[in-house]
Amino acid sequence: MADLAVVARVRLIEEHGSDTIPGSAAIGPGVPCYADANGKAAPGAAGAAGTAGVIGINLSHKLTAANMPAQLLRRGKVALYDAAGANILDGLAYGALVYLSNTAGRFADANGTVTVVCGRVIPLWEQNPPTKVLDTDLR
Repeated sequence: MADLAVVARVRLIEEHGSDTIPGSAAIGPGVPCYADANGKAAPGAAGAAGTAGVIGINLSHKLTAANMPAQLLRRGKVALYDAAGANILDGLAYGALVYLSNTAGRFADANGTVTVVCGRVIPLWEQNPPTKVLDTDLR
């Protein structure tokens, strides 16, 4: 399993369901989150069942401070970029599954200790070649 690059910027393409809940700590853009024991968003990790129940991906364009509302995408499509502006999904094939990493708040190209599929890479035809986006359904 290899972690994908850290997400620095999220671009919402399509939303079919989201929730807004406060963060338990600071949460970066594009971080997959679970609801902790206090019902707050926390960075998910596939290393243990207790932190692997991902309920959404943070859509904030900047760091969400602790106790501030985080909008978590449950169902929809997002483009995910690293700090240099590169698409973090570019190294994956169309149709590839994207998993929750054992590293808190990260995505991976293979399953972690607990298998959590966060979405699938699909093409977005707004240019040629198409942009690789994550199609997620975290219900």
